[in-house]
Amino acid sequence: MNEAVKAGTKLLVGGKQRGAFMEPTILEDAPFDTDTRKEEIFGPVILLYSYKSALKEAMMEAKNTHYGLQAGVFTLLIDCLIIISSSQAGGVCLNDSPSMCVDSQPYSGIKDSGIQQEGVKCAMDDMLETKVLVMCNVGNASYF
Repeated sequence: MNEAVKAGTKLLVGGKQRGAFMEPTILEDAPFDTDTRKEEIFGPVILLYSYKSALKEAMMEAKNTHYGLQAGVFTLLIDCLIIISSSQAGGVCLNDSPSMCVDSQPYSGIKDSGIQQEGVKCAMDDMLETKVLVMCNVGNASYF
């Protein structure tokens, strides 16, 4: 984060680290060549950007990363279908942050953000062993 601030990112809130914990942080307009913008941040950090032709520029930039865990997009409902259909993220939260999760919904990423889903159904599937039974020519035979 310090690298991004030195490169011109505006630190709006937070940014201090206390031991292993970091304050909730809001950064604005981080340059694309900084790790803050290129890498996944697993912490309480929000990156804000504004665009001249918002939808087109934002979608092009969102695709220009090798990660795709979750996305939060604040926009009008009419843009929603375009965003979801062209999104390269495991999930999209419209007008909310991507921290929201419901137990019954699968949660996953795509690209370098993961190859497996999690959630109740996915966990149950992981704990089961699937077996296949193929039966040929059983007809009316009685073996028991």
